[in-house]
Amino acid sequence: MHQASGLMAARALAVLSACAFGAASPALAQSGLAEFYKGKTITIGVGGTPGGGYDLDARVLARHLGKHIPGAPALVVQNVPGARGLTNVNRLYASARRDGTAMAVIQRGLLTAPWLNPQGVQYDVMKLNWLFSTAAEPGVAIMWHTSGFKSAQDAQAREAVIGGAGDSAIIPQVYNFTAGMKFKIVSGYPGTADVVLAMERGEVQGVGYYSWSNIAAKNPEWLKDRKIAVLFQTGDRRQADLADVPLVSELATSPQMRQVQDLWLAPLETARPYAMPPETPASRVEAVRKAFDAMLADKEFQEDARKSGMLIDPRSHAQIETILSRVSTTPQDVIELARKAVAEQ
Repeated sequence: MHQASGLMAARALAVLSACAFGAASPALAQSGLAEFYKGKTITIGVGGTPGGGYDLDARVLARHLGKHIPGAPALVVQNVPGARGLTNVNRLYASARRDGTAMAVIQRGLLTAPWLNPQGVQYDVMKLNWLFSTAAEPGVAIMWHTSGFKSAQDAQAREAVIGGAGDSAIIPQVYNFTAGMKFKIVSGYPGTADVVLAMERGEVQGVGYYSWSNIAAKNPEWLKDRKIAVLFQTGDRRQADLADVPLVSELATSPQMRQVQDLWLAPLETARPYAMPPETPASRVEAVRKAFDAMLADKEFQEDARKSGMLIDPRSHAQIETILSRVSTTPQDVIELARKAVAEQ
């Protein structure tokens, strides 16, 4: 009897010890993270020169993210220009530190480059440790009020002269190919701001791809004064304030063409994605993900983002991974069609 009681007591002690160890594990993990990150610096690679949109957003992030990571490491931005951001991603994948002190913000088009434009790609998007995206950027096709274009059907019926730079020169080609638009693209502008100015001056009739959030933030008078007509929008659902404006997917000429659109437009769903290299310890990856969530609730960050004009429409690592998983299953014949949709990549 005494022997049985002693055995039961021993088992109870073992269970209590295990519970105590389990309860202490998160604290121990936090302690280990803090010990590692204390006094360290995390580098954020940006695939462009100082002053660009990705660069400015990364600098806002760098001012606030560190205080939410155990050990409060410093964060610094490192510009790695070259090949429209490709140099930055290749470097992150192949040679960046794998200890949790290197990350990068990745130009959105590079998410689908392995399928659409693989030349020079030396990374596997499925093996990067995705952290978060600060924003999505659903877009719209817009025409200036003097152009005479009021709807998508108008742009399917007759030629519409639009300006283009970067995405606004590429994506309208996809619309022509998949939805029967008749956009004539005048490219060669230094940037989107120059395209917008050309539209306002009457040099072109509209812009085939422009961020809807940019209009709301930078050009609200266009809407108030009815200076533009919105022909259609991107995304998987209509924006609440564009409930009467069709999605471009609704205008696709076939299910296959809808898949072509998805391959080109999927990166807009996660327009400012951040990642760490393969083989980075999972606990440190998770610590940065949690720090981002905490930063979003930080009043100082919110105010800094507002003053800096930084768009905040976050996406989680799981959402990024879901998008990439979807894209990775695109049939080869659709990929070939998608490559044909754009003359210059």
